Amino acid sequence: MSSAEPHARSRQRGSWHRRATRPVQIWMIALVIMGVVHRWVPASTWVIVHLFTLGLITNSILVWGQHFTETLLHRRPPDSARAIQVRRIMVLNGGIVVLVAGMIAAFPAAVIAGAAIVGGAVTWYIVDLVRQIRAAAPTRFKPIVKYYAVAAAFLPAGAIAGAFMGIGVPEEWAIRLHAFHLAVNVLGFVGITVLTTLVTFWATVLRAPMAKGQDEAATQSLVLLSVSVVAVALASLTGAWLITAAALVVYLGAVLWHLYYLARMARSTPPREFASMSIGCGLIWLPLAVGWAAWLVADGRVADLGAVTVPLLAGAAAQILFGAMSFLMPTVMRGGPAAVRAGMIEMNRLAMFRLVLVNAGLIVFLLPGGTSWTRVVGSSLAFLGFVLFLPVMIRAVRAQLAVIRETAALRAAGKKPARVSADTPRPEIAPGARRNIAGAVAAALVVVLATGTALAVDPSSPLRRANNDVVVAPTGNTTTVEVAAVGMRFVPDAVTVPAGDRLKIVFTNDDDTNVHDLYLTNGTDSGRVEPGDTVTIDAGVIGRSLEGWCTIAGHRAMGMTFAVHVEGGDPAQVGGEGSGAGGMGPGSDGHSMHDRGGGPTDAIDVLSPPSDDVVTRDPVLEPAPTGRVHRVTFTVEETVDELAPGVRRPVWTYNGEMPGPTLRGKVGDEFVVTLRNEGTMGHSIDFHAGDVSPDEVMRTIPPGEELEYRFTVKRAGAWLYHCATMPMTGHVAAGMFGALIVDPPDLPEVDREYLLVESESYLGAEDEPFDMAKIAAEQPDLVMFNGHATQYRRDPLTARVGETVRIWVVVAGPSDGTAFHVVGSQFDTVYKEGGYLLRDGRDAFGGRGGGAQVLDLAPAQGGFVEMTFAEPGRYTFVDHSFADAEKGATGFIDVE
Repeated sequence: MSSAEPHARSRQRGSWHRRATRPVQIWMIALVIMGVVHRWVPASTWVIVHLFTLGLITNSILVWGQHFTETLLHRRPPDSARAIQVRRIMVLNGGIVVLVAGMIAAFPAAVIAGAAIVGGAVTWYIVDLVRQIRAAAPTRFKPIVKYYAVAAAFLPAGAIAGAFMGIGVPEEWAIRLHAFHLAVNVLGFVGITVLTTLVTFWATVLRAPMAKGQDEAATQSLVLLSVSVVAVALASLTGAWLITAAALVVYLGAVLWHLYYLARMARSTPPREFASMSIGCGLIWLPLAVGWAAWLVADGRVADLGAVTVPLLAGAAAQILFGAMSFLMPTVMRGGPAAVRAGMIEMNRLAMFRLVLVNAGLIVFLLPGGTSWTRVVGSSLAFLGFVLFLPVMIRAVRAQLAVIRETAALRAAGKKPARVSADTPRPEIAPGARRNIAGAVAAALVVVLATGTALAVDPSSPLRRANNDVVVAPTGNTTTVEVAAVGMRFVPDAVTVPAGDRLKIVFTNDDDTNVHDLYLTNGTDSGRVEPGDTVTIDAGVIGRSLEGWCTIAGHRAMGMTFAVHVEGGDPAQVGGEGSGAGGMGPGSDGHSMHDRGGGPTDAIDVLSPPSDDVVTRDPVLEPAPTGRVHRVTFTVEETVDELAPGVRRPVWTYNGEMPGPTLRGKVGDEFVVTLRNEGTMGHSIDFHAGDVSPDEVMRTIPPGEELEYRFTVKRAGAWLYHCATMPMTGHVAAGMFGALIVDPPDLPEVDREYLLVESESYLGAEDEPFDMAKIAAEQPDLVMFNGHATQYRRDPLTARVGETVRIWVVVAGPSDGTAFHVVGSQFDTVYKEGGYLLRDGRDAFGGRGGGAQVLDLAPAQGGFVEMTFAEPGRYTFVDHSFADAEKGATGFIDVE
């Protein structure tokens, strides 16, 4: 064998790992991007979780599971098998792309297809592993290697469950499938793979011998882990939750048994590098998360199992994955001891800084009693700690490649690389104690400053509450009261507390559909409480009377107010600083019109074009699709959009559009609408075209749920659909409306056909979608066609001389009608609310030669007009209620 052959083989092996792990790097970048833009992506939480679990973890398991199988069996497959293994990785990632795209687009067929491809790729991997294990000669670790295949066998079952959850199942089954999914995918596929790997890999990372008896004990614990995962999965499917809890306890015991031997090695050879320290941190989070899951199930809180996702995935899985990659990537790149050392040194950059940032951030995020601000700070810090792996990894690859190229250049020149004698000092791979202490202190300062800033700014934080409280001598007593949210009221809506008592409120959301919260003017905040959930609020020592309310937009105006009276105190004190009818608090929508100095429209130029990044809503009305059954999915999304030049506000939408998607059909067509609520509060939908009982299909559904709304359109017309959740005016004003056009049976074709949906906007503060006081006073700030006040002045509708143009108009309101008029033109056909008032110049009685100037519609009415332009030019369409036109209800039609 020539001296070049070992180097060539080393390069080939490193090349295979680089090709196979390339998708991991791509998904890592995608995950970082998603972390920044998730607010504007549908199903973003699901996407982030699955970019990590499928994109990073599953890809890594298929690559490194193969690597460790070869290493432990001492059996390397032929080079021809590498192409097949890479092809399998590509199939897996194709399935992940289809699955994620299907979930974002709410396309069930793609979700099912993607899950099937992912499950198929992993099944292919299992078959290949089994063949390799059977063909291998007996080795010390052969009994352990088979658990790579056992662990992988859990994922196809999890993929099936995930597909069902993705397309929607009833609530009870959603809870069962979520627990099943967690068991087989996280505890089975990920957990058993990780613990199988660490039997030998932990010693390698520590550069220490294995503990005595470790492999035998590991084999026994892996059996127990596998059996307990099966028990958790089956018990979850059948709803036998006590068995589920017991099986989780068994799983926890097996994990601790496994970790006992790993801890023994760490005691004799403490972790000193980022790889071993990161893996060690992950191994601490793993039993904590499993124990938490067992406690939740045993306590009857199965629906809260999602709470363990962060410690299981971010705390345990992510830290173990990044730790393993920090060690494996330089190792498999090879290039000789000097090259590997160069890569390892870079992988340890900022080691302790990154670890403290991640783990302290997770602790801040998970601390009980934390506020929304501290949760954002905690998650951001942990995310930053993980993101720093990318530049460190890039530096490591560059450093290692530089040494490899330098060595290759010397060999090409006929020179041998300089040998390093045993006496020559080498740079330490592991960071020194001083560097670790400095990194830990720096990260701790970042965490303390960020968290302290959040506590200082957040009005619901203990610091702000302490500043707002009146000094009073504490009595040492605690008054505990029970308060429920029922419909749009607090029951009771007032309590009396002795001065100096500590007040604890046991707050239960007894509303079946709506999310609620309770905010007090001393800064106490319950946070958002899901239907059926109960939280205990510590309002502190009460020294003055307080006002409270629900901060969900519109709920306070609907009557969700609360009062805390001090026994013997002055009733005039209620509310204190910042309270009262015009008081301001988080989500307050009771604003005084006189406090504003001027209406928001004073600064709006309704003659200016939209901002450059605004995409004009296409007003062209497409023909009715073929077929008699139309299946659509409406996803509730709460986002931010521009309503007029320079005016951006939160909006609540169907499918991210304002108005929602336009539907069209013919009399007798059936519509099957799936409504999916991915907002932060309860929402619903009411189709005026549906002749059905509203009890079931129009009910409000809480976040995370969905319903199917099925109806047959029996009559023609321009029908409105909208959210029917209270306050209905607020939900409609926020953007939750759209049109369903049902063609009259004899509707002729025309040259151009447009749809304009008119609505009003009542601008609240910059972070509020509407102002209930303005809605009640019927004082809109903007009146718009298709969701933007000036879009059709910049991008006019178009027509040609002599063409017949039909414009459908639907009024969404919530409270204002329209007098639709086209300046310079007349209507020869007017269709309103299911009937013709004028058709080709003939009225309902057959009279000829008539024309119309206005289509008058009340809120929720619809119709269309037809006209033919005799001359070229720019025509203006307006709401002839000119006060509304001057608030934006105007646009152009360019006629050539």
